[in-house]
Amino acid sequence: MREPLFVVALLAASCVGAQSVPADLQLTSVCPTCDLMGTVLIVRHAGDGSNRLFIGNQAGRIRVYTGGSNYESGSFLDFSSATGTAPPDGLTFPGTFGESGLLGLAFHPSFATNRMLFVNYTNGNGDTVVARYQTQVGNPNVVDTSSRTVILRVDQDFANHNGGNLLFGPDGFLYIGMGDGGSGNDPCNRAQSLTPSDVATNEPNNAACVVDANFVSGGGNADSRALLGKILRINVDTTTPASASNELCGDNADGSANYAIPAGNPFAGASGVAGACDEILDYGIRNPWRFSFDRVLGDLWIGDVGQSTREEISLRRRGDVGAINFGWDCREGFTVPQNNVGVCRPGDSLRDPVADYNRNAGQSVTGGYRYRGLIRQMDGVYLFADYLTSRVWAITETSPGVFGPAPTNANQVLIAPALVATFGEDEAGDLYVGGGNNNGRFYRFTSATAGLPQVVLANGFE
Repeated sequence: MREPLFVVALLAASCVGAQSVPADLQLTSVCPTCDLMGTVLIVRHAGDGSNRLFIGNQAGRIRVYTGGSNYESGSFLDFSSATGTAPPDGLTFPGTFGESGLLGLAFHPSFATNRMLFVNYTNGNGDTVVARYQTQVGNPNVVDTSSRTVILRVDQDFANHNGGNLLFGPDGFLYIGMGDGGSGNDPCNRAQSLTPSDVATNEPNNAACVVDANFVSGGGNADSRALLGKILRINVDTTTPASASNELCGDNADGSANYAIPAGNPFAGASGVAGACDEILDYGIRNPWRFSFDRVLGDLWIGDVGQSTREEISLRRRGDVGAINFGWDCREGFTVPQNNVGVCRPGDSLRDPVADYNRNAGQSVTGGYRYRGLIRQMDGVYLFADYLTSRVWAITETSPGVFGPAPTNANQVLIAPALVATFGEDEAGDLYVGGGNNNGRFYRFTSATAGLPQVVLANGFE
């Protein structure tokens, strides 16, 4: 799974150069008669050579698209109240503009042989659950719901800022995006909490900062609150045996867990801050609303929703060592928040975003992808959007590590035909967005002049 370093270096060198967006770039509805209803939050491929797209809505239904004028019959997975059955611990789904529901889907890198997939949802108590499933034997288009295994649960303070994105990185580990627990101004200081003792210190700040008794009585770990406002990285190919000495914050009462910690995690074992949760990769994040991996370089791109001043795009290079503090809640984007000056960890060097924009241009960023599809002139361009305004922007690497131009009202690439709730790739690297307020449609970036006109997808995509 790990490319030789010299190959990665050569690829990196080749990615800075002529990058441009075709003048006729547009978002084309892939299947105008496919009606999933609700807000599409999931556009995924399985990486198994089947070229299927998995389209999921916030209400809990995922369907399979292989081309033509409709989805495959039935559902891949259905937690929705309208047509399916919620998981055993329930599903919180607040409606069109809430931040709960079915939020993430990731296919195991060996899905073709082990049939494993992972979902992230908010359960009936409003808490985060990451669970593993397998598809039915002999039917890769339907999930066997009896195969469910809970991997991780996190106690949520409020109903918003649940994050929810899941992706496997180029290292084969599962990455999980966690918001700061919600409300405003991060009242429980979750984004800067690294240890259970940090959590205890912040409990008097707000009544909601105290652990939910229902969560603990149901077997949840109160220490999991220290996982909020983070990017987590775990190894789902092995487990952690019962132990009183580990520093996991999402483990069971006996210290066991249905995952293990990659040796390279910044706080693994005795590394870094004493007592810090081993699951943590990065912190200082408000609400990572969609992150992605560059399929060429392996870099991690994060869209982090702002509060009162700035929306931002943050970047963790594949070669970065140690945990990165992205600065929430003492900073927002490149600037100090105007309405809230929080406290970041003393001595930390804060990582600047690669781009930010003010709230005159938009009010809720949706992180996208560095484009690696069939529009060759766009290779290396990073595309992202604002959810509430439907604006889509592109930034390019003007010199190594420097991206621009800064997003403004004047230089957006296009206005999407729906609220842009998520981005996704197919197996060829072509890029899609999932929409709200438009019957759950999904769209593909196309350009006739660049050789990728509107195409009706079919089995064995072009």
